Parts: sequence; structure tokens; C-alpha cells
Amino acid sequence: MAERVVIDPVTRIEGHLKVEVQVEAGSVVDAHASGMLFRGLELIMRGRDPRDAMQIMQRVCGV
Repeated sequence: MAERVVIDPVTRIEGHLKVEVQVEAGSVVDAHASGMLFRGLELIMRGRDPRDAMQIMQRVCGV
């Protein structure tokens, strides 16, 4: 039986974020994140390699 873990709100970010994780036998089997702030940064990443997000977004967000 999977355990549902909800982290809401996620702090230290711009905007609001909720994370829901399903944990089974100590391993994450499913995860969903939902946010309500749209800054358009997602559009920058459209068509790019997902691994680029780490470098690009940390510079845009100042993290």
C-alpha cells in the first residue's frame, strides 16, 4: 500500500507550489507538482533538452 505525502506549501520559492508524492516501500513511485504562478519561463524551455532547465532556470530565478 502506497503512502501519500503532501507538501503544501513549498517554501523558499516565488509563488505557490504543492507537491504530492506516493511512497511505497521507501521508494517514490509517483510524484506530482502543481503551482499557480505563471511567469512564462516554461515557454523558454519548450523544445529544449530537459537537462538544460537546471542551468537556465537557476540563473533566471537567482537561486
